Amino acid sequence: MEFLTNHNHTTHSQHRYRHLEPLLDYTPSTYIPEPYTAPNSISATHNQPRYGHTNDFETLIDGGEDATRDYITGIIIGALIILSVAVVWFLAIVILKCMGEKKVGFLAGRLIRPTATTGSSSKGEGVEVVMPSPSNPEDGIDEGVPVNHAIDTETEQKFTRSVHLIRAIFILSAIVVIISGGVFYGKGVVSFKNSIDEVRLGIDLVQTAARKTIDLTENVIQAEGDIEEELVPTAQVEQENNGEICGLNSEVSAQVRTVYVELTKNVDLLKEMVEGSLASFSHDLKNLITLTEKVDSGLDQADIFFYILITISVVLIGLIVAMLVGVFFAWKGVSNCVTKAMQYAIIWPLFIFFLVLSWLFATLFLIASLAGSDFCVNPDKNTQAILGQDEDEFQGIFFGFVIFYVSGCTIQPAGEEEIIALASQARVVLEYAHDLTELLGEVPIAGIVALCGLTIQQATAVKKFVNFSHDVTHLLNRAIVGLREVLACETFNPIYTTFVHKALCIEGVSGLKSIFTTTLIISIFSMIMIMFRAALYPIKEPDVKLASSDENAMEVAKYNEDSPGEKDAGDEQVVVY
Repeated sequence: MEFLTNHNHTTHSQHRYRHLEPLLDYTPSTYIPEPYTAPNSISATHNQPRYGHTNDFETLIDGGEDATRDYITGIIIGALIILSVAVVWFLAIVILKCMGEKKVGFLAGRLIRPTATTGSSSKGEGVEVVMPSPSNPEDGIDEGVPVNHAIDTETEQKFTRSVHLIRAIFILSAIVVIISGGVFYGKGVVSFKNSIDEVRLGIDLVQTAARKTIDLTENVIQAEGDIEEELVPTAQVEQENNGEICGLNSEVSAQVRTVYVELTKNVDLLKEMVEGSLASFSHDLKNLITLTEKVDSGLDQADIFFYILITISVVLIGLIVAMLVGVFFAWKGVSNCVTKAMQYAIIWPLFIFFLVLSWLFATLFLIASLAGSDFCVNPDKNTQAILGQDEDEFQGIFFGFVIFYVSGCTIQPAGEEEIIALASQARVVLEYAHDLTELLGEVPIAGIVALCGLTIQQATAVKKFVNFSHDVTHLLNRAIVGLREVLACETFNPIYTTFVHKALCIEGVSGLKSIFTTTLIISIFSMIMIMFRAALYPIKEPDVKLASSDENAMEVAKYNEDSPGEKDAGDEQVVVY
């Protein structure tokens, strides 16, 4: 940064007797900020369709009500489309369940083994059920008994292939969900956590730099006040000696009078500058620290959100693993009260609950990633627009320096000239104090009495002021140089880039996009798992209900896998309904 240039003081003090201490000079910074380039992922997200609406983030800040509404509409349309797809899909699953296995097969939730009459729709064709002959014909048929009802080999093979395909799709979908859950945590959640950590680092750096700036500012104010305070006794000496600090007519006495008058006059000018430029500087910096402390407190809520995301990913993966175990049991034909309780009381309720959360999070993360990408395409410009809304919160010249850092040190701060003038004026005061010290610094009190015609008490006050003014003006010089160094671009701009470029854009927005993508994949393949949930259950054997038109009770015969060729015609009778 090449501002706050040194003031070359060309006064009468070209001829000095000696320097008691060399002056500390400010060296302008050669730091050049690294330009920001939006990552390809952010640019791609920024350019996603907005369905005729704007993607300019600045309209959300500076635009009117209509422009703001237009931008918000553009980023929520995609989320509404996703949410609508989810709702329609859920309704379709419910409708398929209500239609039943006979109409939609496994899409209703169960696999049913086909029978020889499956698909028969002719009312004239009855279902032939083979029943044992009763020992007493008058007893009639009073209970359902197993019958033979075989299907052809081709149908059985086709059904078996369908079962394998359904279970394979279910398993593959589960594997995709598990992998996406891992990516969700490993890339999305970790990036989100890194973003939080980078923001905390930026907050610490801001607070450290701000406190250092406050200390230096207060040192300048204190040094100026000390000089002014020490002028009080010498001003009294002036009053007691007809308005002159050194009343004799020698050449050295005249030099002392001239230097002292210029010193007091420039101290008054320095006071006006300090009160005008730096009085509110510390106030603005303290407000900045308070703001960062509030942000730091808000990050605690972000930490809670981080742990919620971890919990969701862990629980979801655990449920998927439990479902895969259920598929294994179904493949083996295992079905009992324990497996049913696990499926209906624990797994399915939790799975559907987290699936609904996944769809909701997918829509929220889409909105956040779109808005974040729109901001991070040009974060410096958008940050300046945001800060412009709160310009009234800053009472002094510090706001100009904030814009200077945010702009990549390309927009010169509005308070630059004031700081340059303040530094130059402090330099003038310091040099006059040096001149006075060179004239009287090593002159004993008795010598000052003889040189200026003062009493011992008055000469002692002048001697004290000379020595003190030298020390305090060097302190003032160091404080001014330190303030200029801490206000340099290389101090605050890297903090800003850590805060916004790295934490918010590179880590935060990229993490949000990863979270959205993985959440959407998890939601889609979880829905596929629900569609193919029949893979979780053993194959259901068909039930045939037998009913007569008279007062006989309904008879139910369960088919078994015996071949109909093995029936003994002598022991059985044929009943046709």
